[in-house]
Amino acid sequence: MARQKTNKTAKKRVKMSNPRGAKKGVMRFKQSHQGHLKTKRSAREKRRQSDSKPVPGELRNKMEKKIINI
Repeated sequence: MARQKTNKTAKKRVKMSNPRGAKKGVMRFKQSHQGHLKTKRSAREKRRQSDSKPVPGELRNKMEKKIINI
């Protein structure tokens, strides 16, 4: 593997997800067979995060209460 020129990529290499409960953490970025990090987000992942539908008032109030109590 090539020498790390910056610390940025080295941090990405070991970044783990933050699971809830008894689940284990998963490596955030996969490596190609040549050792490159696959850091590009898929179109599907982008689509899932970009959606911003309006939330009904009753449901919004419940969600806000949950967020405040966490």
